Amino acid sequence: MKSFIRSVCAGAAIALGGTVFLACSNKIVGSFLFSVGLLTVLVFGFDLFTGKACNEAFIKSPGKLCLIWLGNFVGAVLFGLMVSTHTTLFETAQTVAAAKLDKPFYVIIIDGIICEFCIAIAVRGYAKAEGTGKYLAVILGVMVFILAGAEHCVADMFYLAAARTGTILQAAIFLVWATVGNVIGGIVWWLAEKYCTQN
Repeated sequence: MKSFIRSVCAGAAIALGGTVFLACSNKIVGSFLFSVGLLTVLVFGFDLFTGKACNEAFIKSPGKLCLIWLGNFVGAVLFGLMVSTHTTLFETAQTVAAAKLDKPFYVIIIDGIICEFCIAIAVRGYAKAEGTGKYLAVILGVMVFILAGAEHCVADMFYLAAARTGTILQAAIFLVWATVGNVIGGIVWWLAEKYCTQN
């Protein structure tokens, strides 16, 4: 139960980052401020799907990873529905969501893989680096995936809910492909890190 609650909190934290991104007209500033979401997750020990997908312990526990995804979904979607009542943010979210739903499935998967590499840099960098390097890894990892237009399945849960655009089926299919890309990226990163750190 605690893991599920931590997962809901993580979904809401990422949604908070997505909210400030929607509120910023400057994408660079918005991507920088979005990092408050992942920093919150890491500092307070919340459970984020993309943060765990590149971690060996959770790759070996797919059931727990699914529970985390569901918790993230609850937190991100509830936050998104709340934000959808804000006129300006709602209009921006619709533009963002429409561009995402227009992507072919293979582009969504590729963008999901790219995003997971960036999240792995952020999460694993936070775990391994010291001092200010921990925070630079998070901020730069987040900024790169956002400015590259990559797909973070939890952030996408928020954007689609905040936009209330498309059908439930369209949103579900999109999230499946984004999640597949994130998982593939996480497994590739985990294997690469494991190989590179072997003596």
